[in-house]
Amino acid sequence: MALQLYVGNKNYSSWSMRPWVLLKQAGIPFDEVMIRFDSFDVDSVFKQRLRAVSPLGKVPVLVDDGFAIWDTLAIAEYLAEHFPEKQLWPADARARARARSVCAEMHSGFSALRNHCPM
Repeated sequence: MALQLYVGNKNYSSWSMRPWVLLKQAGIPFDEVMIRFDSFDVDSVFKQRLRAVSPLGKVPVLVDDGFAIWDTLAIAEYLAEHFPEKQLWPADARARARARSVCAEMHSGFSALRNHCPM
């Protein structure tokens, strides 16, 4: 079974783009499952479809043979471990630590910008 990446509209979901770009750039085959944003209400079709594969009901979600990973950094780590030949992280320990620091900052930092421009 191929990897499945559940994403929202890539025009509005920068979170969906993160693992999508990683998979494309690395040449890792996957099936894209686009779930249309209809509403973010608890009982929306969007939330129902995502909760079928992920407890948070948010995108992105990577599913590998029924196993779901739903955080962008966790997805990147999972892919790096499962595709070591793709060299997704630097081989040098210090360079790898720096790369992870930058990714973590991009992942959780810039709160003022994120609040002003949520999409």
